[in-house]
Amino acid sequence: MIPLSQIESNQEHILAIKRNDLVPLLNDPHRLNHYADHLVQAQSVLLNGVDPKLNQQLSEVISQIIQQLSLSKKYLGGRRFNALQKWLGIDVEYDAGQVKYLKDLDRLIHEANHLSQRLQIEIQKSQSRLQQALGLREQMAAYIQAADEFLKEYPQFSKQQVLDHFVERLSKKVNTLQTLQSSNDIAMKQMQLSQHLSFSLLDRFKEAQQVLIPAWQYHLKQSRESGSSSTIEQLDKSRENLIQNLKKSLQK
Repeated sequence: MIPLSQIESNQEHILAIKRNDLVPLLNDPHRLNHYADHLVQAQSVLLNGVDPKLNQQLSEVISQIIQQLSLSKKYLGGRRFNALQKWLGIDVEYDAGQVKYLKDLDRLIHEANHLSQRLQIEIQKSQSRLQQALGLREQMAAYIQAADEFLKEYPQFSKQQVLDHFVERLSKKVNTLQTLQSSNDIAMKQMQLSQHLSFSLLDRFKEAQQVLIPAWQYHLKQSRESGSSSTIEQLDKSRENLIQNLKKSLQK
């Protein structure tokens, strides 16, 4: 982030600030406390990063998907039942458990997709707010520069007691604005960090979301239709690939 003092401001803009904002303060010094306040207030409502709860929620759902996938052999093992077991209804009970297992897993996958979409939208909103805040930061640099120049260009003010007090107050106001902007700069850096963390999580989850989950679902369908050892082997392999990828997506 470029230091405020190194931001180049348009001289016409600087002159306009002196003429429209600073000169009128000589006749109405009570308004000095409100100099550049609109920039302070406008920035304050923009300095909200990506909600960390969304990151946490997505990570938790990914962890639940991993746990659910780890149980898949128990529910999708393709068990065979003898006549007695069928008579006792164990096969029906097993099928019902399988249906519930797949519904729960589909629900988790749907929830993860929904959270990732929300997180993507929040990142975009945060990026938009940050760009607006950076634009206001440039304007703040112009207001501070204009005030500094205004103080240097009118040394005769110090000969008059009232204006000398004005110069002192304006100097303090400039220091206050610089301090406030430094605090806002820290908040902007935190926004950038939260965007980076959220984007990294989405990026790591993307391969599972777009490739590995559909691949596992495809192999699941194939194995349930044919039940051959080769399709079951492919299902196991795709499941392990998916689990390992999801575990990596949780690594920071």
